[in-house]
Amino acid sequence: MKTNIITLFLILQSFFSVVLSQNIKDGFNIYTKKNTTWFSDVNVEKYRNRPRNIKGEDAVNPSARFSTPEKLKKIEKEIYTLNEMNLYMNYFPMALFTVNAKDGKILTVTFTFDDLPDVSLIDTKKLAKLREKLISEIMYEDLLFNGQKAASGYMIQGVRLFKP
Repeated sequence: MKTNIITLFLILQSFFSVVLSQNIKDGFNIYTKKNTTWFSDVNVEKYRNRPRNIKGEDAVNPSARFSTPEKLKKIEKEIYTLNEMNLYMNYFPMALFTVNAKDGKILTVTFTFDDLPDVSLIDTKKLAKLREKLISEIMYEDLLFNGQKAASGYMIQGVRLFKP
């Protein structure tokens, strides 16, 4: 009986140490890998299937048009001050979109910052607001693979943030 209790305790301790060691805040899994700090959308794992054509084959050679860089700038200015944008530009900020290959809608947004000295420099509440506005107001248009629309799947597209 004592062995079972000790074993159960060790299993629970291992489980909680893994769960509690993850840094999840405001819908982002936050981690640093090779000098890049990732604010990864917690929903990104839901959308991993590659784009497929109507025959079920891999859809290749994507071409798309980002709906509007001007709209991106407007959204950034609605959420961030000029000082914040200037600070973040130093860390080569990127937004990585998971895009529905069938219709061009953005489903998740992950953010990266290079050589960020301290994760606390990033306001995750504002980052979450930026994510929600990008998902609701931005999309990729004319998304084609070898000149045809995809039947299913997802793709990753990136865009630089806070460009002057």
